[in-house]
Amino acid sequence: MEKYGIVDTGSNTIVLIVYEMVEDMPHVLKYISTPAHLIDYVKDGIMSQSGIDAARKTLEEYACILDDMNVSIRYADITEPCRIQNRKELIDALSSTGFHIIPLSGEEEAACDYYGAMLTYKEIRDGVAFDVGGGSTELIRFQNGECIDAMSFPYGCVRLSHLPVDTEICRIEIDKARKQYPSLDISCENLIGIGGTMRAAGIVVDKLYGKKNPMPVIDLSNTFDRLNKQESEAVLVMHQVVDPARIPVFLPGIHMILEICHAFEAKNIYISATGIREGFLLKYVINS
Repeated sequence: MEKYGIVDTGSNTIVLIVYEMVEDMPHVLKYISTPAHLIDYVKDGIMSQSGIDAARKTLEEYACILDDMNVSIRYADITEPCRIQNRKELIDALSSTGFHIIPLSGEEEAACDYYGAMLTYKEIRDGVAFDVGGGSTELIRFQNGECIDAMSFPYGCVRLSHLPVDTEICRIEIDKARKQYPSLDISCENLIGIGGTMRAAGIVVDKLYGKKNPMPVIDLSNTFDRLNKQESEAVLVMHQVVDPARIPVFLPGIHMILEICHAFEAKNIYISATGIREGFLLKYVINS
């Protein structure tokens, strides 16, 4: 059976997933996440050589793993880290590792999010989905099972971690997006949440309040308040279940999620087990 090596080069982490297709569904054979923090190497729109070298080194390590697994199909997307002035230098460096490199615009990233999430929630045909990443946040409006608007703005949990946790920039950017894309200017009781920040938040809420699908927004809000107040039980659960590399940006990410929920007057979140990586696999590798 054919195996696919997919690398997702994001602002906070660089992730390798090896897939095989089982009955038209991506099945994970291997998962490795490296906390590269590429966004920290970007200043005034330019990534330093140290950042480029760090990204290339990670992909070289991943290439060795794929050699051992006899995986010849190798693709890597670049999301927010490639929206820089010296993107050619970054793309050239990563291409030298043997991966087929595909930089994604914010809109393309959001579309991949949608196609990936629909693998988990095929039955949800109308609504709004979101993904709070490291360097950006994506909002997607879909109707009748089709993506009608997909947009991105450059504030994710890593950038937000450098601002006060109650910063108004989240609300401001969401309001701007809803004005720019009228299809997003709606109320939506149930949202689809995509990405690592959302999944990590879901695990913490599960431990504190019990597993519910969809997850009540009020449970997430209470979790945020407890963590923000450094309540011992909530902090202990966070440290038990959240990747240590994600903890410094965890609260800012939840804050953005809650602002999205407030804007859409959402009461519940369906947490997607799939997202950009699976969407990228289907759109740019298998169905290209």
